[in-house]
Amino acid sequence: MSSLKSIKFSEFVDKGIESTPRRLRFDFNALADFEQINGMGLGQLLSMKAVFGTARAMLWAGCKWDDGTLTLEKTGNLLGEYLRAGGSVDIVLSKCFEAAIEQGAIGTAVKDEGDDDDQGNVSPSIPKALKEASKPGPSGSKKPKS
Repeated sequence: MSSLKSIKFSEFVDKGIESTPRRLRFDFNALADFEQINGMGLGQLLSMKAVFGTARAMLWAGCKWDDGTLTLEKTGNLLGEYLRAGGSVDIVLSKCFEAAIEQGAIGTAVKDEGDDDDQGNVSPSIPKALKEASKPGPSGSKKPKS
């Protein structure tokens, strides 16, 4: 059993789609499942701007440890309901990336703003690939309003 602390994902509850928050955990198995389902790594998918497929696979990989019945199709259906209820694919990706970074699955763990690493470099809070993938594109996805 992993000692990795899971991260609450309550976006579906907030939109009235589910009654219980999901829990994200990005351990080695989650990342390996993500790669196996997509046939490539996260960075490759994001560079191709495969936003919807990446969001679905990332959410599924992070939540399936806590729900053995969760499938890619069910995850896609939940995401579809969430988007129709006014949610944003960018928020889903951001929550997944924040959890994966905090858990050390990708990049480095986020430090408090202003903290430096041993070389004096401030850690970025969001990977460059996520920022690039979050730009509006032909998919029609929109950035969340501030």
